[in-house]
Amino acid sequence: MIRIVQDSSYLLVRENNRFDSRYYFMGEVLNEILSKFSVYPLSNFTNFIKKGIFDLNSRFYRDSGIPFLRISNLMSFTIDEKGLVYIPIENHQREIKTKLIPGDLALSKIGKYLGKIAQIPLRYDEVNISQNIIGVSFNCEDYIKKYIFLYLTTPLAINQIIRVSKQHNQNKLTLPDIRNLRIPLLPEQLMKKFAADVDKLAKLENESFTLIKKAKEKFYEYLRIDFSAIKSNRTFESSLKAIREESFFTPQYSRPLYNQTLEALSFFPTIPLHEIATHRKGDEVGSENYNLYVNKADNDIPFIRTSDIVNHEVDSYPDFFISYDIFESLAQEIEDGDILFSKDGSIGHTAMVTGSDTVIISSGFSILRIKDDSELSPEYVFLALALPEIGMYQAAKRTVIASTIPHIRPEHVLKIKIPVIEENYRDDLKTIVAKALQLKKKRKDLLSSLKSEIEFEFTKSSDR
Repeated sequence: MIRIVQDSSYLLVRENNRFDSRYYFMGEVLNEILSKFSVYPLSNFTNFIKKGIFDLNSRFYRDSGIPFLRISNLMSFTIDEKGLVYIPIENHQREIKTKLIPGDLALSKIGKYLGKIAQIPLRYDEVNISQNIIGVSFNCEDYIKKYIFLYLTTPLAINQIIRVSKQHNQNKLTLPDIRNLRIPLLPEQLMKKFAADVDKLAKLENESFTLIKKAKEKFYEYLRIDFSAIKSNRTFESSLKAIREESFFTPQYSRPLYNQTLEALSFFPTIPLHEIATHRKGDEVGSENYNLYVNKADNDIPFIRTSDIVNHEVDSYPDFFISYDIFESLAQEIEDGDILFSKDGSIGHTAMVTGSDTVIISSGFSILRIKDDSELSPEYVFLALALPEIGMYQAAKRTVIASTIPHIRPEHVLKIKIPVIEENYRDDLKTIVAKALQLKKKRKDLLSSLKSEIEFEFTKSSDR
């Protein structure tokens, strides 16, 4: 529907210092809904709302220390460990004014997907943030803090953020934009109920993350290989026989670090994926079919690109959604236990599908399904592929640049060899991973239910 605005208030335009029609139209819609509630600016509930460290050179990045969050780490409601860097404690102390702790919020303030929000997980004591992130530290009752986080994930809040964003070369939020975000309060008992569920989400996310981490650590223990002792020499020799076996040669990934790692894994019997798994690739649907979360229909389906893998699971609320009609026409038939392995762009990232995931998988993935007669369980194969020394190293050796994007062909994915450790160890790892996946599923089910409940409260008010 096209709305024709015949009149425009000079005083309103001068007060807001902008003249884009979307700002005023969305403002009318938001005002109508928010008028039904007691509303306060976000700053009323906070210690501070600040942007992150402005000038920190990447030479300060470390493998340990204080987690340093960048926009790429902000996913649906949590922090993605993929690509996470750390900074020395002394740098953190110099910028202590932007320290965030579990339960605080980090929002993206610039870029195409503005306002992406994450809650600082329980697994961090404290973090710091980059200049393109706005940190929100709270000073209010615990239940209000958790309710506000949940509210800020609703279409009503996201539309507030979109409305006040300003576009120069790209969309951008200012600190006053966030400080003045209007927070509608629901009845106290209802907010406390939502807060209790948000607390459950945080605990489920943290426990499932911890279990996957524990399984990885045990896998390394069972392998009994000192990977840190393998040298990463820049000069080396490679035999013609080895090049012929792979049909191509990439100097970067033929260094001793990669070859000697694979030699160390050959201490165990190995099985190539093509013997134990079937392979399918995902589908492209065309960017013209992308729908943002705030514009999607109720039955639209999450579209999972390689950037939508978060801590070894598919993001239930990714950047884009696709119509149900396209979902039906593709008939991907993704099943609980399928393994996703990224083969384009960022190579070798893995996820395992749960029974709560109804999704469309993009063409950037290999979809692996372990055969029923395989001696290796899906959980074990997933975990093996999730170890860089097994999945990522072997994929990297077979990666080529297609135009400007790294790519590994499906038949080369199927060449990846999985080490077969002792059966009792495999069973132990399977049990841990299976429990983690059960918790991930439980969290996704609760999150879906919770978002429907809170969004209904505001939809209901607009129908009154």
